[in-house]
Amino acid sequence: MKIAIFWDKRFNNNKFLNLNIDQNLSPFIELAKDNDFDNTISSDLLEARQDRNEFIIFCFLTFSIFHIWEYIKMLCKYPKNKKYIFLFEPPVVAPMAYYRLFHLFFNRVYTWNDNLVDNKKYFKFIWPQSYNSLQEFIPYNQKKYIVLMNANKFSFWKYELYSSREKIIRYFEKNHVEFDLYGPGWWKANRYQRILGYSPFPSWKWRAEDKISTLSKYKFNICFENMSDTPWYITEKIWDSFKAKIVPIYWGAPNIWDYIPENCFIDYREFQNFDKLEGFLSSMTEDQYMLYIKAIEEFLQTEKAKKWFDKNWATNFLKNV
Repeated sequence: MKIAIFWDKRFNNNKFLNLNIDQNLSPFIELAKDNDFDNTISSDLLEARQDRNEFIIFCFLTFSIFHIWEYIKMLCKYPKNKKYIFLFEPPVVAPMAYYRLFHLFFNRVYTWNDNLVDNKKYFKFIWPQSYNSLQEFIPYNQKKYIVLMNANKFSFWKYELYSSREKIIRYFEKNHVEFDLYGPGWWKANRYQRILGYSPFPSWKWRAEDKISTLSKYKFNICFENMSDTPWYITEKIWDSFKAKIVPIYWGAPNIWDYIPENCFIDYREFQNFDKLEGFLSSMTEDQYMLYIKAIEEFLQTEKAKKWFDKNWATNFLKNV
């Protein structure tokens, strides 16, 4: 099969195969290895190929108002190619990507949303994870307390969790809980904060140079998805916690237990407020904490978990393309 990857420009010239750019690219290296490197290229290299019309174009670039022109150029430039688009972002991030009219321009649509899947036009897709960044467990008494690692975003979508992230950050700061915040955008107001008012976030530590390594230095990770009450929408956030050997406090897909055992994470929905959550965390003993870590390590060795990672993901995906 001949595959051209249409993605962010930083992955042009086959840089989606460069782990120095991002350690999480290893599943795509496995994909190219299984499929033959010469037959798996970034889409910017198509023009120089005599067989360019034989390539299927995998569109990983998030479809949004910011990327419309890139998509128009691609669709006009390669009208004969089959084109598969991947909807790995939810409506809260990229609402335009869910317009059915837009889907008419693609032969296939790959999505996390099982309600759309019919195995004719719409197909199931799980966003792959990388074993490359798997960390050794840092001893309990050397770990700091709580961390949150996300960008400062906003949305008016009904089930957005951006505002809930901000609320829990403010709670920790106000109550002097040992807590660190990482991610872009917290040094300035987003559009929503400009309306309601903005004050600095004293817990903010800038960007982490190595996401997984930084997470591994903490006991608990506030792991809120972009949206709540959205079945099947499971991103890298909880998997990053597992790779870092840190216990996630998860809020997102209501059917998360269908994918991940409940003893591997703390379900935020079980707590009525931040006080009760913090009381639960602060009273947890080392032995109780280690039960979560043991469950995580055991889960990562199962076939249910391995299908999300590197080689297994690439092999299974190619079988079903």
